[in-house]
Order: sequence, then structure tokens, then C-alpha cells
Amino acid sequence: MKIGIDLGSRFVKIAVKTNDGVEFFREDTVFFYKNMVKRENGEVIIDLSSYGAEAGADIVATGYGRNMMSFANANVISEIKAHYKGALIATKEEEFILVDIGGQDSKVVYVRDGYIEDFVMNDKCAASTGRFLENACRIMDIELSDLSTMTKDPVKLSATCAIFSESEIVGKIAEGISIEKIGAGINESISRRLFPLIRKYRNKKIFAAGGVASNSAIIHFLSKMSDSDIQVLSNPQFNGCFGCIHY
Repeated sequence: MKIGIDLGSRFVKIAVKTNDGVEFFREDTVFFYKNMVKRENGEVIIDLSSYGAEAGADIVATGYGRNMMSFANANVISEIKAHYKGALIATKEEEFILVDIGGQDSKVVYVRDGYIEDFVMNDKCAASTGRFLENACRIMDIELSDLSTMTKDPVKLSATCAIFSESEIVGKIAEGISIEKIGAGINESISRRLFPLIRKYRNKKIFAAGGVASNSAIIHFLSKMSDSDIQVLSNPQFNGCFGCIHY
């Protein structure tokens, strides 16, 4: 048995690999820390039995909380390595660009001849991440699934900071602009921030991972900007933990 854990800022994703195949689980990060992590006599004990984990299982961890897992006898790898390996196994491609859009940052990895050639991260601002999308939907009183359908007549959003972007959304609502146009503008603006990370690599074979990859509107805009048919990986939010079980 092998277990991969991606401890993200919003969700903890778990992949359990047995002879019968791979099973995925997802928990809210706060719930996971409150219910699965205990400290006894100065030791960190992580209970994964509810996911079918057996004693002595081989555990590989990544994500923001990965260093905590080192106390639980887990092997720890970087997010770049985890997502690269997950995409490499899932696509069986030797050269491609991987765009990972997570809850707190965005990553672009360029893979050539089956190895990581280069990568770039945007972790300076949350304005192109899942957390910003959640806050934007809360302001507009819509679901994330509704936002992912909005592509028509995007209103121009110019703020580059998450906090100012949220204020700008409120302002657009006050101006009487429709939620559909504002939603399309949000999707377009996130794609606009991500595109420079992709543009530096001259490759049209692009795959998307991370929770935000499920937003088809962002994939639509990003595909148009990059002149590429971006493919979303199967189970995109689980790509990191999937990569972990292959290390």
C-alpha cells in the first residue's frame, strides 16, 4: 500500500494505492488538522485509518503542510515534483506545459524529454487562485459552478491585488453591471494573470491541474490567449497526491 497526501491551503487531498487500484479522498484542511492530527508526548500522530491506511504504509507528502508529515515518518517532496510526476504518469507525454492553479498559488512547469526543464510560480498575490474565486462568488452570491459558465461580454477588471479586486467587484455591482458580465470578467482577468507564466515556453501542448482547472471558463479564456487547446487532467485537484504515490 502507498499513500500520497497533498496538504493544500484549502483542502487536503489523499490518494491510496493498493493492488485494486487508486482511491481518492478530499477533506477540508481545517477539518483534517482538527480530526486527523494529534500530538501526544511531543510527537505528531496522523491517523489515516479512515482512508484505509494500514500500519507501516509507505507515505509520500507534498503541499503547504508537507513538512509536518515528516514527523509522521512520511517522505516529503516539493509540490513541483509531485505535480510534474502526476501529469507525466497521467498524460504519458514527454514534453508539455503543466498549469497548476491551486487555492493559494499558481505554478507552471515545463517538461522536456520527460524531465522538469523549468518552472515558475506565482505566490505573491491571491488574485489568480481558488481562494479569490471563492471570495468573489460569496460577494456575488453565486456558486463556483455558476461562475465556471460565465464567458460572455466580460467586464474589464483592472485591479491586480485580491483585496482591491474584491472592492472592484462590489463597485461593478453597484454600477448595475450584470453578475454574468462581472463573472466573465473575473474569469478573463485570472486567465490574463496566468498567461505570462505560460507565454515564456514555446509549446502548444498544455495540461491544467488544480481545483481551479475545473472552471471551464478560465480554461476557455486561457486557451484562447495561448492559442492552444488546453486539456484538463482527469481528477485535476488530485494531481499532486497522485504524483506522490508514484515516487
